[in-house]
Amino acid sequence: MHPFESGFAKALLLLLHCTAVVTTDAFCARSNQMLLPTQTSLTQMKLYVDNSEGEEKPHSVWYNRYKEYQSDTLDDYDFVLNDRELIESDPALNLLSSEIGVKEYFTKQIDLSHQENIPFSVLAERAFDTIEDIFQHLQRIPYENGSAKITPEEELTRKTVVVLGSGWGAHALMKVANCNKLRIIVVSPSNHFVFTPMLASAATGTVEYRSMTEAVRSANGMIEEYIEGKAVGVDIDKKRVTVRLNSLLDQYGETEPPEIELEYDHLVVAVGCKVDVKGVPGATNSLRLKSCDDARKLRTAIGECFEYAYRPDVSGADREEERTRRSTFLIVGGGPTGVELAGELYDLAEDITRPHKGSYPRLRNNVKVVLCHSGSALVPQFEQPLQEEALKSLRRKGVEVILNTRVTELKDGYAKLSTKKFDKETGENGRVESELPIGVSVWCAGTAPVSFVSQLLDQLPDAARNADGRIKVDKWLRPQMDDPSLLGSVLVLGDAAACMEDDDFLPQTAQVAGQQGAYLARLLSRGYDLETTPPALPCTPLSPCDIFYDPMLTEWLKLRGLDVASKFSFLNLGLLAYLGGGEALSQVQVGEFPLFAYSGSVAFVLWRSVYLVKQVATKNRILVTFDWIKNSVFEKDMTRF
Repeated sequence: MHPFESGFAKALLLLLHCTAVVTTDAFCARSNQMLLPTQTSLTQMKLYVDNSEGEEKPHSVWYNRYKEYQSDTLDDYDFVLNDRELIESDPALNLLSSEIGVKEYFTKQIDLSHQENIPFSVLAERAFDTIEDIFQHLQRIPYENGSAKITPEEELTRKTVVVLGSGWGAHALMKVANCNKLRIIVVSPSNHFVFTPMLASAATGTVEYRSMTEAVRSANGMIEEYIEGKAVGVDIDKKRVTVRLNSLLDQYGETEPPEIELEYDHLVVAVGCKVDVKGVPGATNSLRLKSCDDARKLRTAIGECFEYAYRPDVSGADREEERTRRSTFLIVGGGPTGVELAGELYDLAEDITRPHKGSYPRLRNNVKVVLCHSGSALVPQFEQPLQEEALKSLRRKGVEVILNTRVTELKDGYAKLSTKKFDKETGENGRVESELPIGVSVWCAGTAPVSFVSQLLDQLPDAARNADGRIKVDKWLRPQMDDPSLLGSVLVLGDAAACMEDDDFLPQTAQVAGQQGAYLARLLSRGYDLETTPPALPCTPLSPCDIFYDPMLTEWLKLRGLDVASKFSFLNLGLLAYLGGGEALSQVQVGEFPLFAYSGSVAFVLWRSVYLVKQVATKNRILVTFDWIKNSVFEKDMTRF
């Protein structure tokens, strides 16, 4: 039976169509696209799925194309991607035609030959961990409400854990940690966690900053203390860390902020990384996109850039070139951050340059988004078909994508580029130098360790230093120590850690850092003796009894086979990236087992759904939802403060 003949497939297709009618109408209403009425769309959908023999079908270009598609006489479906007039005639075709893998989904069965790649043991362990986390959260409620207090006996058994940072790893640790057993002290120059995948949206006004952030003190009501400052020194032998407090109220005369020392039982280093400009002259003046402060500065710069290009002194026809230069945005780096920013800038430009409705209609043909990438393919983390679709999608929207190109210098008003070229006559690779007039540049390429990582490495064995300057850790996120009794007193996670799995280093992503943070929270809350290898529970053959021994918890973990701590295992759930224009990339997998890879409108719906669910609090989900609704109904706000 052909897959389209099943009732389930027809129902699914109809559901996708109805979703397309709603979503596409919303996407296109503000760009004044003319769509066929919904009734016409439903009639065509009936033709699309009705396959009863002997019934004469009305003439339809779409239906004839589908019959070719159904007969499997076509090797691919590029005819759909290239026929823009046909696509725009109906929302459902617009939705389905842009999806990578739709033909394969309906015409092929999922390949289960590699189902051994599904990490069933890791999935089972995470399920039990989640049950344990829920139980701990329920126990936390009376303490947060003030109806219960930590007893003096419990206070004696609490270990002091100093957490450096408030990013993905640190935030996950704060959320999961059992503060009845751990005295959590958080040190970070930022008093909030930020949902970093939406920074590009915040920089262009799609969402507001406060919609995607959560205050550190709100992450867990039982956190002992939050200190707004930055670690500037550490003594691993004395188990002390030096913290320089943030300079506050500068206008009232606080010239030199004080430094304090904190003692710890465990130091969790989750300080992240910084942008690496690779020594490019002038790149230090380029904008970044790693924090809310970066997004705020970029949003201001974008507004000023448009205003600068809209000034009366460049309004004439003879100043076209200067207008274009002032409204040209250079994005350095073709990873997910750079690609998403290019997509968001495209959406912004389309919105605010609409004739008679946008704030800057004269710039309709002047705004230019340039994405410069040193590699041969965008978003190299994704599968090759999605890489190719990302390139085609951005170029189709008018984004200028320059591959195999490095930025060698940034100056006021232009950038110097060096592009790799292959000489067919000599058979050698060379480089072509060029200059690009720009208004604003955003550096989204490369990372490097922060200064505190170097200070910590100076006190660790040489074997703990990775080639890229990060800290090598073992399977339990512990760096090597000269003194074996200090093993486990320092724990490193996230971008600062070089963690091996299956003979390869884990990627520096939010997904890895978040899972490492939750893993460490459980490791510490369960009271494992981190001096032993592997870490073991107290009162077991590998570890003596101590005051941190919890008989009930120990028996529960023994029942699960966790009297010895399991190593950290990363569960890859896939990747998402926004491309602009209501299109996205989605690569969904479980471990090494691929589920599906889509590009287009369905991927966009999935992208928004996942980002909404992954918000850290109900408040954030509500705020982000209202931001999206507001953005779809009204013009983007270009006010500056």
